[in-house]
Amino acid sequence: MTRIPVAVLLLMLTVGVVAACKSTTPSATPTAATSASPFPSSSATVVAPTAVATGTPMADGTVDPLGAGQQTPWIVKSNPDPLSGIVTATALRMGLHPELGGWERIVFEFAGTALPPATIQYVSGATACGSGQPVVVPGSAVLEVAITQAQAHDNQGNSTLPQQMAGPGGTVINSGKSSCDFEGHVTWDFGLNGKHNFKVMTLTNPTRLVIDIKQ
Repeated sequence: MTRIPVAVLLLMLTVGVVAACKSTTPSATPTAATSASPFPSSSATVVAPTAVATGTPMADGTVDPLGAGQQTPWIVKSNPDPLSGIVTATALRMGLHPELGGWERIVFEFAGTALPPATIQYVSGATACGSGQPVVVPGSAVLEVAITQAQAHDNQGNSTLPQQMAGPGGTVINSGKSSCDFEGHVTWDFGLNGKHNFKVMTLTNPTRLVIDIKQ
């Protein structure tokens, strides 16, 4: 039997160990699987739809829900009472209010915080102050707003209100016309399609006289 030298035997063992090391492949660290989205990615920002307004906001608040109104004269006291001096009417506007069955609104606005006294009533016909000449307003009824301790012009004599105004586009108020702006009296007459109940309130910031007429 042929003996293998010890040196050769050691060399053969070393080669075998090296070969074994080379044949061993380290296992890869597992990675989490990523599922692909069926939809293409997008960098666009999604914007929520903007609410669409359904109507113009009503000016000067809403109609007072208390009371059905009346057709008899409505007296408004001044504030403060008594009032000293003259208050200037600076704006007049009309509008439609659909709440509570539908109302049409007339608003007089005044400079400052003082409210002049007023009488709102139905009259048989409008007449110009001073001359007494008839003032024609279309309609079968005339609602008159007579304000005292007031003026509709500035200190230079320039008018602060129009001389006439078309109605708000409803079914009751046809138009309005100034019939007086003289010696502390401001009067407007509004032609209506008939006598309707009305009610009156006052507002502040700014100072306003509000007449609501039932449709």
